[in-house]
Amino acid sequence: MTDIKEVQNFWNQNPCGSYLSNKTKGLGYFSEIQDKRYKLEWHIPIAAKFDEFKNKKILEIGCGVGIDGAEFAKNSAIYYGIDLTESAVNLNKEYFNLQNLNGYFIVANAENLPFNNNEFDHVYSWGVIHHSPDTEKIISEIYRVLKPGGTFCIMVYNHTSINYYIEIMFLRKLFRLFLKSKKFTDFLVKLGFEKEKLYRHRDKYLENSKITKEQWISMNTDGPDCPLAKVYNKKEVLKLFNRFKDVRTEVWFFNKYHWGPLSKMIPDKFAKFLGKRWGWHRVVYGLKP
Repeated sequence: MTDIKEVQNFWNQNPCGSYLSNKTKGLGYFSEIQDKRYKLEWHIPIAAKFDEFKNKKILEIGCGVGIDGAEFAKNSAIYYGIDLTESAVNLNKEYFNLQNLNGYFIVANAENLPFNNNEFDHVYSWGVIHHSPDTEKIISEIYRVLKPGGTFCIMVYNHTSINYYIEIMFLRKLFRLFLKSKKFTDFLVKLGFEKEKLYRHRDKYLENSKITKEQWISMNTDGPDCPLAKVYNKKEVLKLFNRFKDVRTEVWFFNKYHWGPLSKMIPDKFAKFLGKRWGWHRVVYGLKP
């Protein structure tokens, strides 16, 4: 079983979203990440509803570099952000200071939230809890810290998606057989696939060609060194959140840029159509009774 320290070490070196900018720290760094994030994942503001929590006490689990949290704060939410890593918390503090925003930030493991029972009006988490060794414990903690009637919006990776079945479990497995060849790897780079990730996948294949299904899924979500990532279908998330009321789930996001040179041939409207049916992001909503 993956240890929480492995997860912490990986994300401490790779704060979520930081790869979207090569700039040095400063407002330009955060602005570039924000622009790219919401251009690529245009559905986040729709799902998150940043403007609906004025004067509400919000907890974000896994605050990344602070982009989503700042949107809650800009709309007058009372914002608390936790992250497993010190690097993410420091980036959040820097960004909020640059924007003159108020927020509270804590380094903490969401499997054991450092808050009282019935403390928050809303809990938000985007692409985080599926990286935990004990996702069920996090959901139990979300239930505990939410006020009765409090709501949540959680995104996890979707099992019933194009990204899972076609990209991860078919095409990438097929390509992996040829990564032993440097010429083939160079060919994929010339086609437009990301060089750094491809060569890291190649290195890991040469180190160990036999890996578990869990390892394969994990290394094909947030980079080849990602220690843990899980995927969930509709039935599974409804079971995970069965203590809550009015639980519903929807899917978003087909990333056409994963398809290298073919991405230019995929219209944005068609990509959005695919995302709403077989997207990679499964968003779950509900409330505490």
